[in-house]
Amino acid sequence: MDCADEAALIRHVLDVPGVIDLNFDLVGRRVDVQFDASIIAADTILEKVQGTGLGAHSHGPGEHVHDDHAVPSGAAHGLTLRFIVTGAALMLAGWAVEALTAETWTEALFGHANTDVAGAVEAAHAGDGVWARVASGAYGLAMVAGLLPVVPRAMAAVRHRRLDMHVLVCVSAIGAAVVGQWAEGASVATLFGVAHLMEAWSIEQARVAVSRVVGHEPGWDGGAGEAVAGRVERYIERFATLYTPVVTGLAVLVAVAPPLVDGAWAVWFYRALTFLVLACPCALVISTPVTVVAAVNSAVGRGVLFRGGLALERAADAAASAIARGDVVLTAQAPREAEAFAGAHARRALGVIRQNVALAMLTKLAFLVSAVFGAAPLWLAVVADTGATVAVTLNGLRLLRAR
Repeated sequence: MDCADEAALIRHVLDVPGVIDLNFDLVGRRVDVQFDASIIAADTILEKVQGTGLGAHSHGPGEHVHDDHAVPSGAAHGLTLRFIVTGAALMLAGWAVEALTAETWTEALFGHANTDVAGAVEAAHAGDGVWARVASGAYGLAMVAGLLPVVPRAMAAVRHRRLDMHVLVCVSAIGAAVVGQWAEGASVATLFGVAHLMEAWSIEQARVAVSRVVGHEPGWDGGAGEAVAGRVERYIERFATLYTPVVTGLAVLVAVAPPLVDGAWAVWFYRALTFLVLACPCALVISTPVTVVAAVNSAVGRGVLFRGGLALERAADAAASAIARGDVVLTAQAPREAEAFAGAHARRALGVIRQNVALAMLTKLAFLVSAVFGAAPLWLAVVADTGATVAVTLNGLRLLRAR
């Protein structure tokens, strides 16, 4: 579990009697489940999570979990990587074939991104004939290779009546092909696979970096040091639950409303697909927990124990008050210096969180506006969204160097 979509899916399937509360740790790739054992059994909870297609196993409270994530998923990860490499090779082959008949390499690489989508179907079968069909065939195969690892997760989301990124990517890629934009469809499918691997890699780097600091994977200690989410993190989680349906609704509006005026159905349908690609708030959701985990764990080496994100926020306002109420515990030999560090470190962490939230939101906003004017091709939206996720993760990791 390293994405907001996966956390949302787990929250959905565990919205059952007996489950009291869920606390997600995207960096540690775990979820802390508080439940009433007289109503629901732990094995039932585990089965429900496994039913989503995610690998899952249980750990007891206070148990430090070492590097056991790669064991069950290694084969699947390798298969996904092979599909992505195959898709990328086929997509590049299609671009190379297009370059044989295009006037310039720029046209071959970026010509499919123009707003004249309505003529794309006719253009694919005109002019150079055989070469155009070969290029389209390569793009089609690349799209299939890119979507094969995505479809099972998309089907799982549909079964649970969830509209997650896997569903949106499938719809966007197939939709691009329907309007004759085979290169765009191949790009979305392939780049999403690359994006997912990059996001997983960035979260894994965060987990490894934190484990080097504290000697085990990040997570909860099951007692007073439990990772309590802060107000900002809770707010972002609530915002994320609204963001995807709102943006998806806007995509439908973009696809339907403007064409009723100008009749350019294919053009506006393509622009609506870009909205779908941007409907997942992964960068926004991961922006806060990765920063909190890095800040909390790096402070341990300075003799300061923050009891989660809420403690960080309180210490940023008034360190002495946070210490007095037990939100922050000092273990250093020099308590006054440790108190000063706690306040400064907490304020620095909140500053990084604000940077990450701003980066994630501005990236989304810029491409949503650009999509309306036809200035944001699908493949570029995928690249930008992935770049934002990786950027906020690496920015949060800066807090592992406690000053």
